[in-house]
Amino acid sequence: MNPKKQQILNAAYDLFINKGYNSSSIQDILDEATVSKGTFYNYFGSKAECLMAIMDSIGSEIRQRRMAAAVGKQSNDPEVLAEQLFIRIKLNLEKNLFSLYESIFYSQEPELKSFSIKQYSLEMEWISSRIIDVFGKEAAPYALENAAFVHGYVQQLIHIWRLVSKDALPADKLSSFVIRRLQATIALQIAAKDTFIGNLKLPLAKSADNIELEELSPMLATYAEKLKKQKNTQQLVQFLATELATETPRKALIESVLTTLANDDRTEAELSIMIEQVWKHLDEIA
Repeated sequence: MNPKKQQILNAAYDLFINKGYNSSSIQDILDEATVSKGTFYNYFGSKAECLMAIMDSIGSEIRQRRMAAAVGKQSNDPEVLAEQLFIRIKLNLEKNLFSLYESIFYSQEPELKSFSIKQYSLEMEWISSRIIDVFGKEAAPYALENAAFVHGYVQQLIHIWRLVSKDALPADKLSSFVIRRLQATIALQIAAKDTFIGNLKLPLAKSADNIELEELSPMLATYAEKLKKQKNTQQLVQFLATELATETPRKALIESVLTTLANDDRTEAELSIMIEQVWKHLDEIA
């Protein structure tokens, strides 16, 4: 990512967290980042667009780490789902994201409202799909409402914990507890055939257009050229591009490289999207 753009994002993130999104102006961002108004508008059309870029980057990081946590493990293992839930809780806490989520959710700006709906729908769809992975197709009619249960349960238990305890939130215990409760709830619903939402569906939400496996190699190779100042990352991306172009890509090596990149906080949003697409195609590689 262009250093100036990253400088602006870092400054905006600090302001939004410490001062609040609504209380932070573009001029505040300019002063904090020590850039001109022209430089800001070269990368972002508005303050809202800047916030969305921050949230997109963090969202991509969360998705990659969740996929990395599942490498080599059974998709129907509830402990894997608990670990993936823990990853989101942990990053939300580390990056103080709850105030930003509220700013987006309650914003009166149309583009932020639309962004909020899309991000919420993406997360609910992801949890729903993982519920079906873990509990089987018979859980499908109850997956969406239980995704809402997981999401709401986590939020409310965090609020309660902060009211009743001065200790740091044990995010790992929270995620394991929520999944245990989910197991009990799903079993009861399947037995009783009891559903509230039924066949209702969320608005269509897609994180990024699906990129075919054969398209990813040249895309990664092109992107690697931009990483001249990040030699280690450049080598990893070039390796992925080369490996995916072979007739028999080595799945274990690809998984290893993806895991390394997924856990690198410096991975940029554009690259994160491509890495996420490679993860989605891993099952196609023998």
